[in-house]
Formats: sequence, C-alpha cells, structure tokens
Amino acid sequence: RILHLSDLHLEDEAFANICRTQLETDLRQALKIKRLNYLVLSGDITHRATETEYRAAFGMVDALVKRFGLDGSRVVVVPGNHDMNRKQSKAAYPFVDEDDLPPKLPEGRYIPAGDTGARVRDDEKYRQRFAPFDEHFYRHVCGQKYPLDEAEQSLFVERPEDRILFLGLSSSWNLDHHFKDRASINMQALGRALDRLGEGNGKYDGWLKIAVFHHPVMGKEMMDDEFMELLAVHGFQICLHGHIHEAMEGFHKYDDNRSVKIIGAGTFGAPAKEQVSGIPLQYNLLTLDPQTGEMTVNTRKKERPNGAWASDARWGDKNDPKPYYRFQVPGFV
Repeated sequence: RILHLSDLHLEDEAFANICRTQLETDLRQALKIKRLNYLVLSGDITHRATETEYRAAFGMVDALVKRFGLDGSRVVVVPGNHDMNRKQSKAAYPFVDEDDLPPKLPEGRYIPAGDTGARVRDDEKYRQRFAPFDEHFYRHVCGQKYPLDEAEQSLFVERPEDRILFLGLSSSWNLDHHFKDRASINMQALGRALDRLGEGNGKYDGWLKIAVFHHPVMGKEMMDDEFMELLAVHGFQICLHGHIHEAMEGFHKYDDNRSVKIIGAGTFGAPAKEQVSGIPLQYNLLTLDPQTGEMTVNTRKKERPNGAWASDARWGDKNDPKPYYRFQVPGFV
C-alpha cells in the first residue's frame, strides 16, 4: 500500500493536527488499514516554506510514520513550488549598479531594476531557497540531507524485498519568487539517476519503478514532458505528481510496448482560496497485488475542510462511476 499525498499546504500545528486526525480516521475506520508500506509526498508540503510550517508538517508526518509502521526509508518526498522560501529567493538577487553590470546579462539569471541597474542572481545563495525544506523537514523525515545542488536532486528509495524503486525528482529546481513558470526536470539530475540504473546491470529488471515529482506532464500548467521518454525507455511504469488541485490519471506512451501511467493526487489541504471550484480536497491510495501485478488506485475526497473523508467516485462509466481504477503494471514480474 502506497499512500500518496500532495499539496498539503500546511500553515500551522493546529491545522496539521486536524489534517492528521481526519486522515488517520479515514485510513483506519473507513478503509480498515492498520499498516502502510510507503508514503509519498509529491510537493507543496507547506504554504510559505517557513520554519514554523515545516515543523508542523514534520509533526504530522512523523505521527503518520509511527502510527502506520513506516520509517524514513519508506518515505518519498519531493519539493513543490510552495516549498521554496521566498525570503531566501529574494536574497539571492542582490542589486548591481548599472556601471558594474557585465556587457551582457546572463539570460534567466537576472531581474530588471529600471535604469539604475539590475538584480543579478548569486547561484550559491540561490540554492539556499530550499534550505528550510531540508533543515526543518526533509532530513528529519528521511534521515538524510536534501541536496541543494540541483544536479544532485535525483533521490533513490529502493526496497529489494518488495522489488520497488522510487525516483524522486525536483520539478521546482529552476523556480523562484520572480520566475514562477519554469517548472522542469533537471537533465543532469535525471542523467545521474539513469546512469545509476544502468550500473545495476539488470538489478532492477522486473521491479515496479515509480518516478515522483511535483508538476504535471499533461493538462493545465504542464511542464515539458520530453524527459518522460527517458523514463519509459528505462522501464518506469508509473509517475506520481501533484500541483494540479484535482485527481487525474493518464498515459505517456513511448511505443507499443512502453508507456508510463500518470497519477495525480489532487490537493490534500490547500487553502479554500486556492482550491479549484467544484473540486474537493483529495488524496489517493495505491495498492499493488505482488502476485498478479495489478495496481488499484483508490481516490478519497473531503468536501468540507472540517468534515470527514469519503470515497470519490469519478472513474469509469459516467452513469456508474467508481471510487477506484485498476491497471496492470507492465514489466512487473
């Protein structure tokens, strides 16, 4: 069982505790689940990336981990655009007087500041905008530091006993307070991950391989999806994402034999002003049958912030929708 949450947007401890209680109640009482195998958080853990918010988020996640028999090696976390600290981002663009500017400003690395000069990016300071995500959340949940160097932001979580590999990628590595529409996957980071797969000499053949990132590769606000071809060629069968505040599913097809199932979680706890009109809060639970290779995706919804979670019937026949869908995981043997 893989619990997939995205867009938690946690702002304080009180809100985080309410979210945790509602989720635990749904899992234990409605779904009769006492143990989970994995927890995936696909970004936007907090709303403003402050220390207070991250500490509240850690309290919630730590309680879930302990309650459902997990540990840091079974938790997959990637940052979203809301996990970037704006104060650190602004500090990474110091003002440079016009007389001190280079003849040609580096494209995409400066902010115009009128006739007097420009704000030019300091790369080392720029990486620090995700330092609070690491210092106050990631390392406490996962037991290791989150790499601030964007070329190293490809993280493996592998469990040979389950034949499952998760690859966590940052789609927010090139975003900041000014450049808000540059979601993408860093190809150096992806290349390192794929090299590691190749060095396994077939170790991961027949495994379930899941890529996790924040931004979508289909529909509204989609990022460039060319990298999905590489994932398909290297045998990834599923990608999990967030950002779009509505549960979704789709395919990225490479050829007749290779495709990647795309699963969006919807939003778990976005503020009311950021919710999509008519779309409830959502999360999903993926259940793999290791004997048959069949994956079931259950979708849950919450219509009111202080209400209870319930089944979210939106799949299949419009006249008889189901709160789940199933598919065969190709290549899982």
